[in-house]
Amino acid sequence: MGKCVDDKKYATDPRGFRDAVIQDGLFTDFIKSPIIDACGISDICHYKPGDLNKIGKEGRTSWDSFSYALLMGHNIFAHIRAVQDGNARYDIGIVPASLVQEKFDRLFFRDVVDRIFGAKSRAEADRYVEEHNKWYMDIVGSSANGYLGKKAINSSTAFSKNFDEIEYEPTTARDDSGLDEKKLDKLEEQID
Repeated sequence: MGKCVDDKKYATDPRGFRDAVIQDGLFTDFIKSPIIDACGISDICHYKPGDLNKIGKEGRTSWDSFSYALLMGHNIFAHIRAVQDGNARYDIGIVPASLVQEKFDRLFFRDVVDRIFGAKSRAEADRYVEEHNKWYMDIVGSSANGYLGKKAINSSTAFSKNFDEIEYEPTTARDDSGLDEKKLDKLEEQID
């Protein structure tokens, strides 16, 4: 994944978003989605040079709040589609080499997962996890950096081993019914 286009020159461009980014060489391909197929490049790169944002300033970005919403919706669709595609391929036998261990017998990672979830007790499941821990450490992580090894198990993945969670109940009542618009405007000004 790379950075997305953010250029004020596109604010008056009539082309579709996907067509514009491919034709201009910004991407060699761009995944289709119902959202991006309905967007023009000017829907995302909304502000042109000299346009003032909602707090009355000219920001550095060509995006407005709706641009973010459109791209987030597209990215969610693309992520779900990629997971579905990966699962479908896996189901018909197209399996990444990292998910097959052939040291002694051919073992698929899905069999390990089935064994863990099929364990009769938590202790038994934990033993299966530990038994295959080195294999797990060799599978590329889900982060954008593709971590391997020790970095694949980090503070997020090991949180429950180190901390007990409790319900927090504040000792004093708070009134969160209203938003401080000035603080929101200041935050948006910092972003622009």
